[in-house]
Amino acid sequence: MNTIDVKTVKAFDNAGEFVNPGRTIPVDEIRAGELLRNGLIEDYTVKASSTPANKQAPRPENKAGKPKPPPEKKAD
Repeated sequence: MNTIDVKTVKAFDNAGEFVNPGRTIPVDEIRAGELLRNGLIEDYTVKASSTPANKQAPRPENKAGKPKPPPEKKAD
């Protein structure tokens, strides 16, 4: 979990510690979401993680898309 620094709007009990309004506290992302829904903290922003490199295997050539060779004629 990433830790986020958030600023409190209202006073509340944060894991056994009383937090006054206007104080900045570190919380994890899930706890920050809960506190935001309850109106206890200001809106926060989360840093976007970098996009991972594409690790897919190369596409195989489509063998079904190639035309069939003409059938060989049999001897009469």
